[in-house]
Amino acid sequence: MIGIDRKSGRKIDGVEQLVSRIIQVMTTPLTGRAKRPKFGSRVRETLAVNMSDSMLIQTQSFAIEAFYNPANGLKDFIPSRCVAKRHDTGLHLYFEGKWNGRSIKFEVPVNVSA
Repeated sequence: MIGIDRKSGRKIDGVEQLVSRIIQVMTTPLTGRAKRPKFGSRVRETLAVNMSDSMLIQTQSFAIEAFYNPANGLKDFIPSRCVAKRHDTGLHLYFEGKWNGRSIKFEVPVNVSA
């Protein structure tokens, strides 16, 4: 699949394009798009609350839940692990899983200002 980088406008493909799609899903709240209200995740709901360890676990479950939402179009990636960690600007989600038959790892920043 070919895509466009959200910041630079250049063409992207492969793992870079997959990560771009996942960032878009994780940073878009459910009902955040008028014409696609089922697109997105509940991850951003957790940014407005105290980042306790239990809230990090809740964030991880919201992130994994987003991969099983058909409206997000992420069925080509099968997550095996998600770890949420506090960061100066919000939190970062670290994913591991299978994509196109190979194991990959990547990071998704979920910033408060995004």
